[in-house]
Amino acid sequence: MRSTVIVTGAARGIGAAISLKLLQQGFCVVGLDQQAQPEQWEITQNLTPDCHSGWQGICQDITIEDQTHATIADILENHQVVGLVNAAGILIMTSLLDATLTDWQRILAVNLLAPIAISQQVAQHFCMKKHGSIVTVSSNSARMPRMQLGMYATTKAALSHYCRNLALEVALHQVRVNIVSPGSTLTSMQKQLWTDDQPPMAVVDGDLSQYRTGIPLRKLAEPEDIANSVIFLLSEQAAQITMQEIVVDGGATLGV
Repeated sequence: MRSTVIVTGAARGIGAAISLKLLQQGFCVVGLDQQAQPEQWEITQNLTPDCHSGWQGICQDITIEDQTHATIADILENHQVVGLVNAAGILIMTSLLDATLTDWQRILAVNLLAPIAISQQVAQHFCMKKHGSIVTVSSNSARMPRMQLGMYATTKAALSHYCRNLALEVALHQVRVNIVSPGSTLTSMQKQLWTDDQPPMAVVDGDLSQYRTGIPLRKLAEPEDIANSVIFLLSEQAAQITMQEIVVDGGATLGV
């Protein structure tokens, strides 16, 4: 039986890029996403013929706890799961002064509570097997305050610290947990912040009015850039790495 990795948020963007690279390396991938019709997902449309046999897309809203738990349990029972990637996430742009309780409940459910529940379930399985790797896609915004991104940044900061604590608890069982934190990346989520089809110059140059540094490497990341770091942390090349965070942001957070 081929080794399998579960990837949430797999339909498009970073999750799709991660899934595709795993498939190209010979893994089976079970991708979860709330988007309907997996056959229409971005990743499904981009699969090469040799990758189709290893791919399974499942429409699943990960905030529905009982359904998600049952879905994950079925995957763990029927596949040789060796890895989990938490890539699902949503962005709500608003001032913290204007954020509603409904906003908070929604973003916490997707960005924090769902990956916590999934990670716990999969980590329990890995601990019994004495093997496995979990990588969570967080954000460089978890490291510093950002205007209008306070809700997103708060959930990602909490998720990152949860992963570090989980890593400590499961290390005794030879299970590894790490974090990849992207900066501005060319995805549909990033384009929510744009007023047209081009990234604002302030993204690369910085914006003093927003207390935002620019990107020293002078370019936005591609989803594949994030996927490369995730794949490394899942691999045996990272066998002695746990509780760590790789920031993939072109230097935007200045190494802080």
